[in-house]
Amino acid sequence: MKRSSEQILTEWLVINCQMGDVIAMQKLLKIWYPKLLRYAFRQIGDQQKSEDAVQNALETMSAKLNKLKDSAAFPKWIYQILHHKCVDIIRQNQRQKNIVNSYQEFVYSENEYLLNAKTEDNLCFDEMVNHLPTEIYQLVHLYYLEGLSVVEIQQVLDIPLGTVKSRLHHARKLIRNNLTGD
Repeated sequence: MKRSSEQILTEWLVINCQMGDVIAMQKLLKIWYPKLLRYAFRQIGDQQKSEDAVQNALETMSAKLNKLKDSAAFPKWIYQILHHKCVDIIRQNQRQKNIVNSYQEFVYSENEYLLNAKTEDNLCFDEMVNHLPTEIYQLVHLYYLEGLSVVEIQQVLDIPLGTVKSRLHHARKLIRNNLTGD
């Protein structure tokens, strides 16, 4: 099999890199970075994430280059590393998309529920608490919607426990008055 001058240069640079030659590493990166970036972009389709994949692959390469026994195997080896990094990023993107989709479905179903729950006879919880002062609304939201205890609310808002209890009592009174129309 005939080897090109680039293959021979790559092998020579890999051997020098394994011996600790920093300039050889720079030259190796100069040759291989564009190739790796092009490959990653074709796999991922996003420039920034492709650059991240290449950067991760190069970090792994620099850490494990001394373990490479055959410098002629460098192209196959580096592309394998990059392929695995691309797969990791694609999986991470898929997980993020799934989380976003789940959140959007939740928000949509929540909005549908609220729209269906709002009738003239049935005051929605939001309508009951929307007119409350901000500091009282925070407590009502944390206590009734999030299910936090008064001690947890005290820690979250960094206010005295007695203040939390009195504001919750005041909030109940305001909501009761809104319901009865007083």
